[in-house]
Amino acid sequence: MENKPWFFFFSDTTSRYRDDTFYCTSKLKFTYLLEQHYSIIKSEILQFIEQNDSSLVPYFNQQLFSGENKWKALSFYFWGVPMSKIAIKSCPKTIDILSQIEHVISASISIIESNTEIRPHYGDTDAIFRCHLPIVVPESLPYCGFRVAYEDRPWEEGKLMVFNDAAYHKAWNYTNKRRIILLIDIVRPEFSNQKLWICAMVRGNIFWQFISAKINFVNKKNVFSKMLILFFAIVIYFKLSLLNRKSAWL
Repeated sequence: MENKPWFFFFSDTTSRYRDDTFYCTSKLKFTYLLEQHYSIIKSEILQFIEQNDSSLVPYFNQQLFSGENKWKALSFYFWGVPMSKIAIKSCPKTIDILSQIEHVISASISIIESNTEIRPHYGDTDAIFRCHLPIVVPESLPYCGFRVAYEDRPWEEGKLMVFNDAAYHKAWNYTNKRRIILLIDIVRPEFSNQKLWICAMVRGNIFWQFISAKINFVNKKNVFSKMLILFFAIVIYFKLSLLNRKSAWL
């Protein structure tokens, strides 16, 4: 029987992985590759930020974090779609390293500015390994850290952190410096044959969130919202299918 991904915005049931928090990185073969090439990745990303800091944009849902415009990101790839051509071109070695990992669907630079908290929330789906490769970590716990369920962990520069995005989680940086990570999403092996649909469903939800925020619509998990998300997902799925024929990324 085929496993079905769980989507927070589309299901009233609880993820089967609700008890998972952090995954053991030593059991994931992509850990060695990323940590082995950490210095290359860090060098490219820091150089890119130094030259293109203004291109980093705040996350559109400002309610998710404290402080205005203090959670910023820039995506190389976002749920199966190439995003910043400048970033991809500026970090060729990083992109080459990521291309060696099966089923990567997202990769982005994520920054938490000083004295900022990303409030507790659930992620979109249980179908991925969400990975943080810390680039700059100003301090350890309790001043800067990450919580999944009730477990707190510090980021350590050069050490991969992999967690369950479907679980309740939060992040904080109570220092006077910014925290920088490379965020990577990798489809779990048991869902690899559903990769395009997973990307389409999440992108459909994000698109609806963006629209509802723009029109000040109260977005709730009701039949209307679910049907709209499903409609957007179907349209996006066919677009991703066409893109997949032209790109080796998916």
